[in-house]
Amino acid sequence: MKYVVNVQSKDPDFDPTRSLRSQVKDREKPVLRDTYWLVDPENSPSRRLKLGYTIIYPTGTTTGHSHDEEEVYFVIQGEGIMVVGEDEFPIKPGDALYVPPRVFHTTRQVGNIPLIVVWVTGKLEEGEI
Repeated sequence: MKYVVNVQSKDPDFDPTRSLRSQVKDREKPVLRDTYWLVDPENSPSRRLKLGYTIIYPTGTTTGHSHDEEEVYFVIQGEGIMVVGEDEFPIKPGDALYVPPRVFHTTRQVGNIPLIVVWVTGKLEEGEI
């Protein structure tokens, strides 16, 4: 007998005392993430690059922002929706994407598994932006 099931196809537990989704479902802001700054010019030998690891929890998003740096994301785990400027598209493990400087971007987690992304930003020289 063969039995295959994927966690993304299952309904999560909504027990009010132990379910994360139950605890956060009525929150005011959709942001629900942790970011770890691994390398940046303030705490490492790097002069221009920043490297981070972000976990976006179920039903959560990143804050959404733009900056004067170019950025690359690499999806490690989970599924999500990436918004870059006016574009919106699904992301999944193995996807790499580029975000140009000064373009608003945010990421929403979808599915049951937390979305984990690694990102790198690079400071540009004057006149490159």
